[in-house]
Formats: sequence, C-alpha cells, structure tokens
Amino acid sequence: MFELRRFARLARAHWAESWRRYAWFLAAGMLLHGVISIIFFAGGNGYTAFDTKGQTGFYFTGLFVLASIFAGRYFLTMSTRASALLALMRPASVFEKWLLAALTVAVLYPLAYTLAFYLVDAPDQWLAYGQAKHQALQQALDLARHPDGIRRVAVDLDEYRLVFPWTGMKGWRDAAGLLLILYSLQGMAVFGSLYFRTVPFIKTGLSCVFLFLACVLLSTAFRSRPDVVLGYWDHQRSLSTLQEIFYPALWLAFPGLFWLASFLALKEREISA
Repeated sequence: MFELRRFARLARAHWAESWRRYAWFLAAGMLLHGVISIIFFAGGNGYTAFDTKGQTGFYFTGLFVLASIFAGRYFLTMSTRASALLALMRPASVFEKWLLAALTVAVLYPLAYTLAFYLVDAPDQWLAYGQAKHQALQQALDLARHPDGIRRVAVDLDEYRLVFPWTGMKGWRDAAGLLLILYSLQGMAVFGSLYFRTVPFIKTGLSCVFLFLACVLLSTAFRSRPDVVLGYWDHQRSLSTLQEIFYPALWLAFPGLFWLASFLALKEREISA
C-alpha cells in the first residue's frame, strides 16, 4: 500500500507539474495582502491596523481562508475527465496519492504561507512603526507646547513590533485548537473537491453553510451549550471526567472524519475511472 521509492517518484512528478501553479497562488495571496495594506495606509491613521493584534489578525485570517481555497484546488486536475484519468492512472497507490495531498495541504502550504506572509508583513510593520514613532514625537511636542491642553492616548511603540502569531499563544492547547480547526476546513475542502464532480467549490461552500445551520438548529432544539465545546482549549471551565474525554475526542473526530472521507472519495474516483 505504501512504498517509499514509489511515493518519492510520485512527489517529484507532482511538484514538477504543479510548482508553478502553487507559486502563482502564493503570489496572488501576497498581491491581495499588499493591496489591502495600501488601502489601510491610505487612511490618516491606517498604520494602527498593523499593531501586534492587527498583524495577528491578518495572519490567521489569510491562513484560514487561503489554506481552505488551496486545499480545494489541490485536486484541480479532477475537474475534467481527461486530466482526471491521467492523474488517477499514475503508478502509485490511493494511499500514497492521498498522503501526498495531506502533506502538501496540511504541512507544506502553511509553512510556505508563513514565509510569503512575512515578505509582505515585514515592510508593513516597518512603515507602521515609523508612522507610530512620528505620531509619538508629535504628541510629545504638542504636550510640551500646550501642557494644559487635551492629552491624547500615548502611542506605545512596542505594540508596533514585528509579531510572530504563535508566540502570543498561551500554550500547546491554543495551538492544538487552531490546528484542528484549520485541518477540519482543509479536510472539508479536499473532500468536497473529490466528492462533487461539477462546480465543487460552490457545492462545498453551500454544504458548509448547511452544515453550520444544521448545527445551530440542533443546538437550539436541544438547548445545548456549544460554547463549552468550542471553548474547550481555553480551559477556562472546570469539566467532568467524561467531558474531558468526550470533548477532545469530538475535536479530533471532525478533521479525522473529513480527511478519511477525502481518502474514500479519492478511492471511489479511482475505482470508477
């Protein structure tokens, strides 16, 4: 089912065909980030959007959105019958093809995204820090000239340092919660791209909306407390022994089931090819 040499050949062939497409996807994300940055800086106090909280928000918003889109586009060759047959007939097992997809989507893309993010965020932070420093000096001059005037909120330059989002996490629990959410979204996107034969992106998006509404309706009907489950990794509540077992199992089940479903969908596509 798995042979390392065959898997290596599959990976080399895949990257030889797809690296340009991946590079363009990252470049498009960087361009979008750059355009948003220009829009913010065009405002009078737009630099305030690039403090530590703003940089963290930009990072995780881009990661969750773009990683899900990238995951949904991984099996783009399945969109047409000719390219799908070529991809499915490669001399590799279904598990090897699925494993390559999982490693590319869940491991390599977040690393590449992080590098691409800081290529844009570092100049943004440098400009924001410079404007914040200028604002702080201007406030100091205004205060010296008019000591009895209205005092503005002092600018904290430490809030405009280059931030690394993972350093702000309280511990492994925060990282685990974010990764499980990310892997759930990616697994759902990969499964949808394989399960739906036509317009998979739209159908996957609609399925996510219906799934969310169904969860909300069930939660309302049974008067459950989804905030307790969703806030499990915050460890702010005392839970029973059963809850301490069931809640993390539920968190692990969502990405696990989605990725298992994507494996079965890929296997079904290969059998029906």
